[in-house]
Amino acid sequence: MDLTTLGAGDVREAHERFEAMQAHLNDGDQPPSERLMARHRQMFGREYRLETEGEHPAPSRRSRD
Repeated sequence: MDLTTLGAGDVREAHERFEAMQAHLNDGDQPPSERLMARHRQMFGREYRLETEGEHPAPSRRSRD
């Protein structure tokens, strides 16, 4: 599912800088959006996102219900 050139030359360096910045901004914790999704699953027992057209073709992106 990953159609990027991540891991190749300049793209890899830019992504590593981006990941380092995110780790610094989030102080090693998950991003606020991921914490919100986890809280929603905890409160309601289901995924926040709906799969109205069937399962996502990539197993890693499917609902966690």
